[in-house]
Amino acid sequence: MTKQAAPRSGVRWKLMYLIIFPLTFIMSLDRTNMTVSAPIIQKQFHFSLFSMSLILTSFSWTYAFLQVPGGILSERWGSRKALTLADLWWSLWTILTTIGSSVAGFVGIRGLLGVGQAADWPASVNSIKRWFPSHERARANSILLGGLYLGPIIGAPLTIAIVQALGWRWAFYIYGVAGALMGILWWIFYRDKPQDHPAISAEELQHIAAGYDSTIVRDAAGWRDWGRFISNYRFWAFGLQYFFLILIQSFYSTWLPTYLVKARGFSLKSMGYASSLPWVALFVMVFVVGAWQDRVYARTGSKLRARTPFAAAGFVIAAAFLIIGSQISITWLMMLCFMISLGAVGMVQVSIWSTCTDLGGNMTGSVTGWANFWGNFSGALGPIFTAILVSLTSNWATSLSVMAIAALVGAGLWLLVHPDRPLEAAKSSTNA
Repeated sequence: MTKQAAPRSGVRWKLMYLIIFPLTFIMSLDRTNMTVSAPIIQKQFHFSLFSMSLILTSFSWTYAFLQVPGGILSERWGSRKALTLADLWWSLWTILTTIGSSVAGFVGIRGLLGVGQAADWPASVNSIKRWFPSHERARANSILLGGLYLGPIIGAPLTIAIVQALGWRWAFYIYGVAGALMGILWWIFYRDKPQDHPAISAEELQHIAAGYDSTIVRDAAGWRDWGRFISNYRFWAFGLQYFFLILIQSFYSTWLPTYLVKARGFSLKSMGYASSLPWVALFVMVFVVGAWQDRVYARTGSKLRARTPFAAAGFVIAAAFLIIGSQISITWLMMLCFMISLGAVGMVQVSIWSTCTDLGGNMTGSVTGWANFWGNFSGALGPIFTAILVSLTSNWATSLSVMAIAALVGAGLWLLVHPDRPLEAAKSSTNA
């Protein structure tokens, strides 16, 4: 496959770097601020640890179970309308978090925040499908992922600084207003169809059209198509592999700080620095892999070669270095292994969101929502499962081994996905 020379200046890349990247970053801050503020809120309102766990997980449940409806709405309404309304909704409930004073109040508010954010990811991936030719989608998705993963790196220290200077409520005010402003900018500058954008050039339109999927021929798919997806084993394999990926990723997002302090004897100060290092590796890796995958696709013209080897290898590497790191007593070497492990998760993440457009075609939003449902369902259950295993066995080795085995299952599932065969192309057969 010969790669077409890209236009020097592209509206599509400006949309990604100047709107989607900061919008996604602010969305991640809306999640981080509750985690950081939780000890202060718990103390102020005299909540028990169990009550705080209900508050902290209430977002995850609505966010997970509304992923598919959010994807369907992004297809029906278009990403411009869906993401703008979703953004204004979650920004409002971010601000309204400040009026919470009871467990039920906080649970309800955070649950409603999850309702809004459920449409963000499907709408964002759907917009990438419309604005980017196939050989640029991995890089575009890496920008989207970069905005999300920047949150764990600088979100905590930024939120702490705001809380210490102004109080915990001001973090919610600031992030809520910033999110609403980004939503308004999205409405002003984004268009669902590139040809409708007033600033786009004929050269860029031609570039996008030249690398567009021939299978995407309609604006939206019907409910019959959704039924065929459900009966397709590749659709299930694609969703389940993300469930297994987030099992291993949730160790780093939820339990790594506790593991470093309880199992490895880190101080609180050193833990804060060390626990951010794997996220730096993940942040860098998604950009590296995005560019690498696009190179492979441009050279080979094969989505199978550009996605599956990266995803399968990422699962195996993530599992291997998680186990190796947990067995090493030398601190810096242990952290290096954990950085490689979470960095390898980035190899899978880039593959997943690019494959959503490869498989989904007109139903990219639905396929994205399907995958993200399984991932967030895993994110809600995984930390609880890990806590139970650690409590029963009094060590971390068993739970980490289970995560590693799950990752190997995820690698095997990628052999069934076949990104080079769009699900819509097999509408006449449920055994595609």
